[in-house]
Amino acid sequence: MVAVIFSQIFTRMKIPWVVSLIIGGIILGPSGLDMFEPDQTIEFLATIGLVFLMFMAGLESRLTSTKGMKKRLVLTSLLIGAVPALTGIAITLAFGYEMETAVLMGIIFMSSAIALLIPQLQSQKIIGTDIGRVLVGSAVTVDALSLVLLSIYLQSVTTSFSPITLLMYGGLVVLIAFIGWLIPKVRWLAFSVRQPVEQDLFEKELRFIVLVLIGFVVLFEVVGLHSIIAAFFAGLVLSGTVKNSLIKAKLHAISYGFLVPVFFVVIGAQTDLSVFGEGFGALFLTVSIVVGLIASKTFSGWLAGRLGEFSNREGVFLGVASMPQLSTSLAVAFLGFGEGLLDQSLLAAIIALSIVTATVAPIVATALGRDIAPQEGVAEKTTDGEEEYAEKST
Repeated sequence: MVAVIFSQIFTRMKIPWVVSLIIGGIILGPSGLDMFEPDQTIEFLATIGLVFLMFMAGLESRLTSTKGMKKRLVLTSLLIGAVPALTGIAITLAFGYEMETAVLMGIIFMSSAIALLIPQLQSQKIIGTDIGRVLVGSAVTVDALSLVLLSIYLQSVTTSFSPITLLMYGGLVVLIAFIGWLIPKVRWLAFSVRQPVEQDLFEKELRFIVLVLIGFVVLFEVVGLHSIIAAFFAGLVLSGTVKNSLIKAKLHAISYGFLVPVFFVVIGAQTDLSVFGEGFGALFLTVSIVVGLIASKTFSGWLAGRLGEFSNREGVFLGVASMPQLSTSLAVAFLGFGEGLLDQSLLAAIIALSIVTATVAPIVATALGRDIAPQEGVAEKTTDGEEEYAEKST
């Protein structure tokens, strides 16, 4: 009901789909009308939804061409990752939390939901420009890095971290690279002689992709890493292989048609709004986290833009476009809350952060992007270095 009715209502109000699901979960959950409370079955579906959410995030995170942009890409990735992370750690420590919790908040501050803005960047024809390539490349890099740091962090707080663990990570990187090389060849052997995808009544290729996803989850859990990390890297490995639009549409239907909405609704239902009625502490914490994230992302983007020889407006655009906090932030928050590393006040603050940034950032980015997008009759340098006239946005 939330996924169908609430999303329709809030979409008409220009509120993002994910935000509508979270708000719907809050309204109908224990903190609202108390119409339902997540039980084991719903929580199991939410966990599967989380895995598919991170899988789709990896699948849609294919890096754009970075030819001639590596210096800018490294600089931007470093700044939009490090500055917000340090800000998140500082705010959490200032409110009296332990360093373990502060580090987890720093990892959350690093991430960004750039996929939320990809359609907008494409419509404004920014995606192929220098600023667009730097933005997408740095956001994907920082997101992947945040998940690597999350896995190291979880290893350190749950088990003893040793040089053997570092060797395990090195071996895992090599294994992932080998699997990425092997998958296209296995896929070709399995499906080189068969009917077209449109006539595949038994969904053989779709089952192959789900098999790869399950294999990654099992492999990562055997070495003690969480399934959301496995799912993201499974999607990242398959992003260069899964090119058929029909297969992508089927994966999108399975994920966003059923499983992912359950996860977002459960996130809302698990939010205890009563913490805001216990005094100004929780409200002040939420405001500090929201303002701190917005300020740190904007400043780091502006600084990266200036050091990378972009204009002030383009620098601010970098920061604003990397501001939305959705998939990775909520996944880490869900995991941290389940492990007892985050309390209800921090969970509520992160959900408020996701709602505010996912609503505000696209509006501000659209306004900034109007003057950044290539205009008709203005020569724009392409990735090959050739001059061509850019078409006006429709």
